Amino acid sequence: MTAVSDERSRGELLLALRNTIKLLTSLLFTWGIALGVRLLLPRYLGPDAFGAVNFADAFTSTAFVIVGLGLDTYIRKEVSVHPERASDFFAGTTLLRVLLALLVFAGMQAFLVLADRPRDSWLLVHLFGLSAFLLAMNQSFAALLHAKGEVDGLSVLNVVTKVVWGAATLLAVVLRWPLWTVAFAVVLSEGLKSAGSLVLVNRHLQLSWKIHPVAVKAAVLGSLPIFLNVAAHTIYSKLDVSILAVVANEREVAWYGASNIIAGLALMVTPMISWVLMPLFARARARSDEEYTKVMRRSLELVLNIAFPCSLFVGIGAETWVVLLYGEAYAPAATSLEILSSIFVLTYVAILSSNALILTGRAWLQAGISIFGLAVNPLLNWLCIPPAMARWSEGGAGVGAATAQLGTELVVTVLMTALVGRRAFDRRSVLIIVKTLLVCAAVVAFDRQLQGSMPALARLALDLVVYAVLAVVFGAVHLRETVAFARAALRRQPDTGDGAGNLPHDAPSSDPSPP
Repeated sequence: MTAVSDERSRGELLLALRNTIKLLTSLLFTWGIALGVRLLLPRYLGPDAFGAVNFADAFTSTAFVIVGLGLDTYIRKEVSVHPERASDFFAGTTLLRVLLALLVFAGMQAFLVLADRPRDSWLLVHLFGLSAFLLAMNQSFAALLHAKGEVDGLSVLNVVTKVVWGAATLLAVVLRWPLWTVAFAVVLSEGLKSAGSLVLVNRHLQLSWKIHPVAVKAAVLGSLPIFLNVAAHTIYSKLDVSILAVVANEREVAWYGASNIIAGLALMVTPMISWVLMPLFARARARSDEEYTKVMRRSLELVLNIAFPCSLFVGIGAETWVVLLYGEAYAPAATSLEILSSIFVLTYVAILSSNALILTGRAWLQAGISIFGLAVNPLLNWLCIPPAMARWSEGGAGVGAATAQLGTELVVTVLMTALVGRRAFDRRSVLIIVKTLLVCAAVVAFDRQLQGSMPALARLALDLVVYAVLAVVFGAVHLRETVAFARAALRRQPDTGDGAGNLPHDAPSSDPSPP
């Protein structure tokens, strides 16, 4: 049995890596469109208009977090092993989400009136709200298809709808249509994706759209700790924008939003964790705790091998990226970007630790940590923003908010990792992290020596070469092992599974984020 289990584990690891490579390849196209448009928006809208858009987007994302109900992780955990259970709860939870969305729309309108927000911003906010609701539904449709392993149609749909969004947004900006048309482009894209996803879900899972109250209750209660965690994390990651809108001005919101967009590049592989690794973790956990621990540790190495260099090169090139992409008008965003770039390694570790806590029955502890983070974040914003505004006349509010985000993420990650303990880290993974940190420090020192002596882009390219050489020489990346593993995964043909849902037969391939 051990030999069979080891062979199955190896097969799933290889398949997961093959799926990861397919996923990342697919993401290059959709992310290319999304990032291209998002990076153009601040430049062409200008700080004032972009500040209004950034506020509306962040505000509605925070308000509509309740509609998610934590179902996506629940779906990947349950449906990946028992596909037939999807019909038991999905219709009822969809109805519940619609009712919650109506309450959120009413609450948002009340806030807009009480906060005396400009009337011309109301439509912008409500359109972003509608897109947030559609996005929540689309993420659940995608989770169902990922868990089932039927995602070919979804990958095509993602590309098509992303092209629609990009074209509509560019038209709105270039032709200088009213600002609300920028939000309408998102609604159009997500609406088309919802219609197409619904067809795919009905085709591949044969959902019974009947409401089963007992199953709905079980799904909602089963998702509750996950929901509280996601809600708390989403709120404290978006709260800073709303705080800036109150204590500063639209330009500060725009500068901080611009730095957030660039920093988001370092999160490119987070979909891999939810779409590829989470189902893999669930199946490994179902077979044995030892197998799950092994998969968890090696997956952490893979994720960090990508996260560290992404964060490093966003940070050391902060001023270059900001001015190159947005122009001198956004130069004050550079300092906040330097701070934000260091957050995302913590974010990756926190996501993996979060999955470990969920799968080992400690989801409530995970939720408690995120709720604690929600309490810490406003306090840190209160402590950090005023002195930062006094220190930096332009962009200071964003520097304070970024510092508060870094402090919050550090607290949350340390607490979650402490609970996971040796399940996520062994001697090998700890050594790799230490070596990678030393390599990053060496590259930062090397970069500072070169500043002013050569063009910025050439300097960063040389930094990249130095990082790659040092990472391989000092063993921060096991290049030969990784290449051999990738080749084996790419040569492997899709497995049709054993009839019990133990092996997926295709790669999840979807879009990681809303436009």
